[in-house]
Amino acid sequence: MKETPFLAGREDCLANLRRMTAFAGLEDEHLKTVLSRSKIRVYDPGEVVLQEGDKDRTVYFLISGALRVEKEGKKVGGLGEPGDVFGEMGIIDGSGRSATVRAEAGSMCLAVDGAFLDELTDHDRTACHSVLYRMFAHALAERLRQTSQELAKAKKALDKYPAQGE
Repeated sequence: MKETPFLAGREDCLANLRRMTAFAGLEDEHLKTVLSRSKIRVYDPGEVVLQEGDKDRTVYFLISGALRVEKEGKKVGGLGEPGDVFGEMGIIDGSGRSATVRAEAGSMCLAVDGAFLDELTDHDRTACHSVLYRMFAHALAERLRQTSQELAKAKKALDKYPAQGE
């Protein structure tokens, strides 16, 4: 992995950041705070972006490339759209990573240290939480829909086979 230093003072990045749906609703001062706690990370194919079980508060936004999501070593999903968010559950509940995310192709991500939320005033923290949690809820709802569809397909396939002992 290659990474830039923190992007503090990089106001030239504000326009690009604002193009991501997740950040469209934040004011410039909040975007500057996010940038000050963000790095650009570049991954080669096969490199691990985050490891299942690890604990940290970094949330990632895909800039370019393709990532695979693995649970216990098996592919369970993928990310390939600019702005796709992952790692957000570490900010929401502080638990260990629920899956491994690995680069399938050369990939670039914005890695945001979620600790920036602790550094904001109460008013600013509330505003940022509102925007970020709404975006996280959207991402998690989409994942839940996909998981429900996959579960329904798996159950339908299993229904073709009689239960043992019948």
